[in-house]
Amino acid sequence: MKNSKVSSITLETKKFRFNVKDSSGVKETQGDINNFVKRFLNEDGTMEDAKGYHKGLYTAMNADSIAQHFYEQGKADALKTSVEKAKNVNMDPRQSHREVQIGGTKYKVLSGDSSNDYKVRIKKGRK
Repeated sequence: MKNSKVSSITLETKKFRFNVKDSSGVKETQGDINNFVKRFLNEDGTMEDAKGYHKGLYTAMNADSIAQHFYEQGKADALKTSVEKAKNVNMDPRQSHREVQIGGTKYKVLSGDSSNDYKVRIKKGRK
């Protein structure tokens, strides 16, 4: 890695670090504002992508608040997932009249709420 530098951002009480792989290249590119502006201009120098320009400029000027937004969004998503798992609710539809095959014999649950309602039906199977 040539000319790498560690940058950081602080959100709430946490500090996050990230590597800038080519700090001298970044320094050279950011040394002239025209390198940023010319991305949004056409060949004759007029604004071609005003929406992209304003989006890029807003992002550059509000990097900390944007990072904070996505940090909070990530925390909210993690909490939502945690709550869903904690409830331990199986949302799969119930299956009634399920057939089970054990040792070549098929069994099928018919219906009934108490032990008096269960009936056994034996059918001679064809092979």
